[in-house]
Amino acid sequence: MKKTHKTKLKMTNSLYRRAMALCMLVLISQGCSDDFLDQTNPNSLTTKSFWKNNSQLNQGLNSVYSALKDNDVLGIQNESVRTDLAVPSGYRQATRPDEMYFQDFTANTKYVENKWNALYLGVFRANQVIENYERLAVDYKTESAKEQGLEVYAQARALRGYFYYVLNASFNNGNIPLVSSVPKDFEEFQKALSSSDAVQAFYRDDLQYGIDNLPKTYSEWESLGSNNLGRITAGACEALMGKSYIAENDFLSAEVYFKNVIENYNYTLEEDIATSVTGIAEFNSESIFEINYTTNVNLETTGEESLAQNVTYLVFNANIQPSSWLSMKYRAEKPDPADPANISVGANVYNENGEIIGSEDRMRLYSKRMGDCMGQVDDPDAPMYGVVNGEYGNATGVAPFARNRVTMFKKFLHWNTIGGGAGEDRSTLMNNRSGINIPVIRLADVYLMYAECMLEAGNLSEGLKYINRVRKRSHLILLGKASEAGAEFNNLETTYMDDIDFDASNGAQTVTLVNLMEHLRFTERPLELALEGDRATDLRRWGKFKEQLENLASLKYDYWHFEKNLNGKHNIRYKCFLTVSGEEPTTYEGKSVFNQPPEVQDCTVGAQKFNENLHAYLPMPQSEIDSNLNWDEFVQ
Repeated sequence: MKKTHKTKLKMTNSLYRRAMALCMLVLISQGCSDDFLDQTNPNSLTTKSFWKNNSQLNQGLNSVYSALKDNDVLGIQNESVRTDLAVPSGYRQATRPDEMYFQDFTANTKYVENKWNALYLGVFRANQVIENYERLAVDYKTESAKEQGLEVYAQARALRGYFYYVLNASFNNGNIPLVSSVPKDFEEFQKALSSSDAVQAFYRDDLQYGIDNLPKTYSEWESLGSNNLGRITAGACEALMGKSYIAENDFLSAEVYFKNVIENYNYTLEEDIATSVTGIAEFNSESIFEINYTTNVNLETTGEESLAQNVTYLVFNANIQPSSWLSMKYRAEKPDPADPANISVGANVYNENGEIIGSEDRMRLYSKRMGDCMGQVDDPDAPMYGVVNGEYGNATGVAPFARNRVTMFKKFLHWNTIGGGAGEDRSTLMNNRSGINIPVIRLADVYLMYAECMLEAGNLSEGLKYINRVRKRSHLILLGKASEAGAEFNNLETTYMDDIDFDASNGAQTVTLVNLMEHLRFTERPLELALEGDRATDLRRWGKFKEQLENLASLKYDYWHFEKNLNGKHNIRYKCFLTVSGEEPTTYEGKSVFNQPPEVQDCTVGAQKFNENLHAYLPMPQSEIDSNLNWDEFVQ
């Protein structure tokens, strides 16, 4: 170990106790289905009283899966508002402090500490399983015992690989402590930093082990027993390997893994995005890696509330909303007029008083992708909880589209259930808990990353092929020419346009490698994967983080009221619609807002404060600096 610089620190008693507490496994016997919770007193767990057989190894593995469920591992709220995807609360021009949105976060920011702790807890638990497997494996007497032990071991290594992938992509330019074994004493907690390259080599070795030793897909796991559904797969490890290389802009290496995921794992796109993000069909054919949540247990008595997630309620209560830029992107998408799926059959026709006077067959007003991902007050074709958006919020206690919710994300909500507009279950029992699974990687993401690799290689036709697969699923006009070699949907129900902005009025802008890459980065990926994926990593690796925030801050919008409410009890929805400044709504007759300055902008503070050196990665948390005597050293 070579010491590059040294700062002498004293660990406080409280920090020391917290570090030592990590030496005891918080053991939750929580596998991957929803019906298996037992709890063991963690204060009595030692290698003499526990870790005696494969059954106990599997219980330890279940605690690793439990660590995966911590909401801060993905950090959907905080990671979205620090990028171009979302704004906090409902106020576009927020003046209330928000460290992540304002790019004010530091080593003392609570989210920074919570994410770090959640990920290292996962590493710690995985290391316990790995070490005890290696101790037990030498004494296995039967092939069955060997197979069962190896199955547990491979999952623990794969999950450790994922935790380190997130740590490396999130913190301190990728330079983090590499903890490969369970610390036994105070000194072993004092880990110096490993370089980003060393961390990547370590976790890629774990992921490769998962590729070589795990069932390929969720369906293969399920064939081994229904209680196995949801365990990490070889397909997930392969996709993560690709993501790890594309995060470094190593497109040649990433391409190999993405191509193998596409060709050799039998994944297929689901009928629509909503299938994968609203709990309709969990672990479906598009799902490569998702985090399994449940409310089918008594969370009060198990002691780990992370078995459920609260993202559903963050979204439902408008704690995060689509950024104005993203909202406009969704609204601008072009449904394919030739695709029968875009015809709304028997749509209601209303008179000026909001009374239904008949029905008609007509084109969707907005795209199916928008209908699956974002709710807006004037969208008549994508109901929210069983009512059209203009009526959403009529139920008692449900905030309408107004003021604090101009637009709403629909991912991770139960919006596609019939609920009379009542929204999410807000009973005392639920208490901000949801059982909707959260996808980490799905096939559409892999298609778009593979398309990026193709564009980087100069293969326009192949890049278009995979972008258009994703677009076709949402019944959008496709890019390029139907005569292209890679065009897969050359039929009477599909329209191709060799015009990057789908706007003939400004002249055809032929699709090229350059403008298609821009389209992929700032249309396809954010619209398909908002609240999913690694947007901060993407903006950073493209060198576009600050530029994109400045772009958002430069755009001005006007608020509008929505008055025609289709017989709803709230006759006027105030400040519930945005247009680009100076424009008027075209889908309804809006009333502009005059009682306060109408113009609004996103992330004006964050765009000014963003510093690539400070904000492209999260900093190492202050708690680690205070408790780790070697936090500022590097392993040679």
